[in-house]
Amino acid sequence: MKRLIIAFVSCLLLMIVPNYEASAANPNYDRLKPIAKKYVGVPYRWGGTTPRGFDCSGYITTVYREVGVSLPRTSNSMYRTGSAVSKNNLQVGDLVFFNTSGRGVSHVGIYVGSNQFMHASTSRGVIVSNLSESYYRTRYVGAKRVLSHYGQPGQFRDIPSNHWVAPAATQLGKNNIIIGYADGTFRPNDTIRRDDVAAILAEVFKLNMNNRSQKFRDISSSYWSVGAINAVANKNIFQGSGNQFRPHDGLTRGQMAAILTRAFNLKGSTGQEFTDVPTSHWAYKDIQALAASGITTGKDDGSFQPEERVTRGQFITFLQRAL
Repeated sequence: MKRLIIAFVSCLLLMIVPNYEASAANPNYDRLKPIAKKYVGVPYRWGGTTPRGFDCSGYITTVYREVGVSLPRTSNSMYRTGSAVSKNNLQVGDLVFFNTSGRGVSHVGIYVGSNQFMHASTSRGVIVSNLSESYYRTRYVGAKRVLSHYGQPGQFRDIPSNHWVAPAATQLGKNNIIIGYADGTFRPNDTIRRDDVAAILAEVFKLNMNNRSQKFRDISSSYWSVGAINAVANKNIFQGSGNQFRPHDGLTRGQMAAILTRAFNLKGSTGQEFTDVPTSHWAYKDIQALAASGITTGKDDGSFQPEERVTRGQFITFLQRAL
C-alpha cells in the first residue's frame, strides 16, 4: 500500500510540476541573441563573469549557460571543443576565435549573423563588431560550432518543405530571427509565450535590448528577455497589466492583433465582421486593422476566436505577412 501511495504521489508531481528538465535538455536557441544583447555595454573586467564586468570568455560562458549550454571557462579551452566550421558557413551561435596576444587563441566572440559577432572587448566592454574590420580580420583564427544546428538557417526537422509554416520559417530563419530548438525542431504547434514574442519582435525591429531595469514586477533584472521586454514595452508594442508582464502566458489571438497593429502601425477596417468580435470588444479595431491589411481572414466559420491561444507556427506566419 505504501508503495502505491508513493507511486501515486510521484505521478501527481509529474503532472503538476512544469517540465523544466525537458526545456533544459532541449534549449531554445531563439533566446541566444536576446540574452547576449541584454549585456551590451557591460564593462570589461579581467576574470569577470557577472554583469558587473565580463572578460571575453566570462561573457560567453554566462550567455550560453543562460541558454542551457555548458562551455569551458577560457577561450583557449573553448577552441578545443565543438566542431570546426569555415568562415563562409558560419551560423548564429558559432564561436569565433582570435589571436590578439600573439600567443595563440586569446579572444572569443559569438557570431550573430550578417558577418557580426558579439564579445567583451578590453576597451569598450560588451559590443557588436564586424568580422571584416581590419583588426579582427587579421587576427581571426577560426570558428567552432557548439550548438546542434539541424541544417541551414530556416530548416527544421518538424517543418518539411510542404508544411504550411515552411514559407515563414524559411524566411525568418534565413534572416536569423528564429533558430529553433537544440533537437532541430521549431515546434510549430506549441503555444507561443509572451516573452518569446517580445524577443522575436525586438529582434525584428533591431531594438536596443540592454536595458535590464525592472520595469514589471514579474520580470527581474536577470530574466533572460528583460532587455527585449523593456524594449518592446518602451515602444508601446507590448503592454502589461497591473505592472505585470506575465511572460509565461500564452499569447491570445486578440492580443496578437493588438501587438501587430501597434508594431506595424496598421490602420483601416473592412466590411468583414467576425461573428465573435462585436464592436464593443476591446480588440475590435486591432482585429479590423489586421484583416484590412490582409494579414488575417479569420476562421472558416466566420469567427476570429480572439481568446484562442496562438501557436508558434501561427505567430511567425502572421509576422511574415506583416513584414
